[in-house]
Amino acid sequence: MTSADLAVAGAEANLYGILAEVLAFPTHEFGHLVESGFLQMTVEKLSRELPWEVQLPAGDLGPAGLSDTALEAEYIRLFDAPDRLPTPLYTGVYSARRRDAMEEILRIYRHFGLTVSADAHDLPDFVPTMLEFLRFLAEGTALASTRESRERAMADLLERHLCPWAEHTRERLAQREALPFYQSLVSTVAVLGAARLRQLRGSYPSLAGSAAPAPHRPSR
Repeated sequence: MTSADLAVAGAEANLYGILAEVLAFPTHEFGHLVESGFLQMTVEKLSRELPWEVQLPAGDLGPAGLSDTALEAEYIRLFDAPDRLPTPLYTGVYSARRRDAMEEILRIYRHFGLTVSADAHDLPDFVPTMLEFLRFLAEGTALASTRESRERAMADLLERHLCPWAEHTRERLAQREALPFYQSLVSTVAVLGAARLRQLRGSYPSLAGSAAPAPHRPSR
């Protein structure tokens, strides 16, 4: 383990953690981070610390002149109570059988000694929960003894669950004329996930032959 390994693992873990937080319901503190420009600056800084190329969307995670109330209303419209084309924050809706997808995700969590708390009332395929798990995986990639198992699990979650969700969702958000902030946020997840997956396929050639699930119309 080197200081460079620790820096990369920390940057990646922090990116996933930030994305998990901002894809949860917006708070007053969240609105301040957006309007102050701190969110945009932090995401850009962390992405530059990664050793693989990440071309993040420019600008729209920064100040937009929006109130906390406006961000909350848009979040509810898009993710909690969609007024038309659904854009749920659950990856399993793009699987042929959501129950099977959730069981697969839960098996991966349990392999690393984790599970979803019953008190949290979250499902395994909830996007912020998955991003928090990716943060956990990334934190251990600085250690040679755990790197491969964590990175292979990361590749599985990205390819089969998070990346398909992000691609479908950003297309749907554009059709729904979502606020640029939320379009940019989901695009950031898509770009970061795709870039990391390309890097993992280069590190583990056997991953290149794995098949992602076929696209499926979301059930909600």
